[in-house]
Amino acid sequence: MEPTSSVPPVSASAANEAIREFVAGRTDWPKDALAELDRLRAEWRRAVRAEIVRAA
Repeated sequence: MEPTSSVPPVSASAANEAIREFVAGRTDWPKDALAELDRLRAEWRRAVRAEIVRAA
């Protein structure tokens, strides 16, 4: 289970754009970059779930 965040949720499209910007042109993936990518992906998953729940 992913930890909850006290930060207001972002939209799925904004989270997706953040991932795209982060990975654009990147060829080196040190541990800290992979950790940030994992954090961004978790944020995107939370946003998608929130949007699905709101739509239901």
